[in-house]
Amino acid sequence: MLKKIILASLFTCSIPILAFSQSHELRIGITSGSSNFTGAGSDSRSNLNGSSPQDYYTNNPFGVKYGINLGGAINYRYVFSNNFLLGVEGAFERLQTKIYLQSSENTNNTIGMTKLNQQFLNFNPFIGYRFSFEPITLDMQLGVDIANTLQIKEKGSIEDNKGNETEFENDRGKDIMKMDLRPRLQFNVNYDRYTVFAGYAWGTKNYRGEMDGASSSDAARLNVFRLGLQFQLLKPSLQ
Repeated sequence: MLKKIILASLFTCSIPILAFSQSHELRIGITSGSSNFTGAGSDSRSNLNGSSPQDYYTNNPFGVKYGINLGGAINYRYVFSNNFLLGVEGAFERLQTKIYLQSSENTNNTIGMTKLNQQFLNFNPFIGYRFSFEPITLDMQLGVDIANTLQIKEKGSIEDNKGNETEFENDRGKDIMKMDLRPRLQFNVNYDRYTVFAGYAWGTKNYRGEMDGASSSDAARLNVFRLGLQFQLLKPSLQ
């Protein structure tokens, strides 16, 4: 009985503390940056397979060359009086990587490049800590990207030895990577209602795992570097 009374008292006392010790912050933002593949299964060059633009596809589309990312996000966080924070972000992103195409018999000694464009709905729960340097604050946060794949397409172009250029597209579907998990570290600099941030996420899933002839030692994992700008819809204030 005494234990129940103590627990009830602690819970009752915690209500005003929680109510007055946190600020609620809601942001929307745009994201750019770059991404690339790492691991033994990624490469800087690949052959192009197929005999015509209608059936061209890149033998290994997982390039180590950086592509340009684009996205938009909505971000919500609690900041407690001890400066620890909890939050979650939802985002739509198009992540891009690149790989050079080298000469092959099927494509008449062509050279070119393939861009692998991937669209994701990304869910990012995180924890962190806020440092205050008036009039700015710095948030350091650690979380994980839970990225649900919407589309994976390669778009490339090749040029033959006569200077003729041919473009092609190939839909890779979603089966090679239905969901990626990426630990993510991010730093936000906040001033008034504006936030500038930079972050990096390390891919853990092997993109080559579902490909024919691939071995577990030939892993290709997607890493993502982000830069972005956010605007705070809810003015920070303790409640």
